[in-house]
Amino acid sequence: MGSWRLTTECADQIRPCLVELTERFGIPVAIMRDFGRAVIPAVKSFVEDLDEDVKILGCHLHFLKDIGKDLLEPSYDELRKLLRSYGLKASLQRLIREWGQRLGIKAKEAREDIKKWTRNTEKHQIPEGTKGLAIIRSLAQWALDYAADSQNLRFPFDRPYLDFYKRCKILRRAIDAYLRRPPSDPDVLRALKRLARVVDPVIADRNFYRITQRLSKRAALFDKLRKTLRLSPKVDSSEKNAIIKSEQQRASELNDIHQSLEKFKQSLIEIRPKRSPGHDLREAIDIILDHIERHGDALWGHVVNLPIHAGGGIRVINRTNNGLEFRFSGVKCGERRRSGRKVLTQDMENLPPASMLVSNLKYPDYVEIVCGSIDRLPEAFAELDMQESKSILEQESKAVKIDKETETVETASLSSADRSFIRNSLIEENILGAASSRAPRVSPLHF
Repeated sequence: MGSWRLTTECADQIRPCLVELTERFGIPVAIMRDFGRAVIPAVKSFVEDLDEDVKILGCHLHFLKDIGKDLLEPSYDELRKLLRSYGLKASLQRLIREWGQRLGIKAKEAREDIKKWTRNTEKHQIPEGTKGLAIIRSLAQWALDYAADSQNLRFPFDRPYLDFYKRCKILRRAIDAYLRRPPSDPDVLRALKRLARVVDPVIADRNFYRITQRLSKRAALFDKLRKTLRLSPKVDSSEKNAIIKSEQQRASELNDIHQSLEKFKQSLIEIRPKRSPGHDLREAIDIILDHIERHGDALWGHVVNLPIHAGGGIRVINRTNNGLEFRFSGVKCGERRRSGRKVLTQDMENLPPASMLVSNLKYPDYVEIVCGSIDRLPEAFAELDMQESKSILEQESKAVKIDKETETVETASLSSADRSFIRNSLIEENILGAASSRAPRVSPLHF
C-alpha cells in the first residue's frame, strides 16, 4: 500500500507515513505493528488523533522473539564466549583441513570405505590406515555440521551454539567408546586422541554444564510458549495451501489460542518458585509473565466486522507481519544475487522506495486499482521517470556456476560435498550408538 525510505527508524518519521496512507485509503480498521521502541509511540500517537476506534495489534512473531531474546540471550552469549575462548570450532576446522591434505584425493575415494564401516558389525572400532584417518575426519566434520540440527531460523528459535556444544559432548563420549578398542595403527590412534583433546573442554570445564543446563531449561519454557501460540516463523508453502480455512474457523482457532495462552500463563504462576533455590526458574517465569502483562492487550482483537457496503461478515487479521518481513528479506536476497555483495547499505540507498511494490503487479486486483486494467499498464509505466528506472533495470549480473567436484586436494573443513555425505550416511547413527554404548565414565585425556 505504501513504501518509504527512512533515514532512521524513529516515531517522527514513521507517523507521517501513517498519515499519508490514511489520506490515500481512509482510516484503517486496525494496525499491525512490531514491538520496536519507535513504532509503538508512533502508532499510539497516530491513533489518538483519529476520531474512530482503531485496533492496535502486536505481531505474535515479534512478541515471541522479544521474549526469547530476554529469556535466552544472557546464557547464550555466555556459552558463545566460552566456546570461542577454547577455539573449539577453529581447532576442529584446522584438524579437518590438515587431515584432508594428508589424504589428498583419497578423501573422496574413502567415502565408500566409510559407508562400509558404518554398516559393519564392528562399528565401535576404528580401522587402520587411510580408511581410519578418513573416518576420524568424518567424525570431526559431524561435530562441525551442527547446522543440520537447526530449522534454518534465527535466534532465539534456533540455538546453533547449543547444538554445537551438544554434538561435541556426544562426540567426546563416542571417542571414549572407540578408545576402549583402540586402533592398531599408531598414526590413527594419535589422530583419534588429538580429536579427543580438542573436544575435551566440553566435559572438563564445569562452566559448560552450568551454562547449558540453565539455557536448556529456559529454552524449554520458550519452546512451550511457542507451541502454545502455534506459531512457526516460516510456513511451508505446501502446508499453507493444504487447507484453506474459513473466517469463522480462523476466528475460532484464534479464540482457542487465546485460551491456551491464558492456561499457560496460569500454569507458570502455579509452578513459579517462591524461595531462593529456584531463583533462575523464577526469573525466567517473571520475564514471560511481564511480557504478557505489558503486551497482552495488543495480542488479541484480530476479528473485524465489515460494514454492509464492504460485503459484511467478519475478517480475521493475520497474527504476524511475516509477509512484509519476508518481502524485505526477499528484496535483499535478490540484491545480493545481483550485486554479489554481502553489505547492501549502498545498494538499498540507491533502490527507489517504489521498487518494493513492483511484485504487487502479479495480482490482477492490484493492477486494477493502480491503472484501471491490464491494458493500461504500459501507459502507466510510460508515465514513470524513465531515466531513474533505466539506471536500476540495467544493473544485472550473470550467474557463474563453479564446479566444486574437481579432483583436487580437500582444503575446506566442511565442503558442500562433505556436508551432503555426512548428512546422508550412517555417520550420525554410528556416533550416537557409540556414545550410548556401555563406555566407562568419560574423563579428559592427559597425554
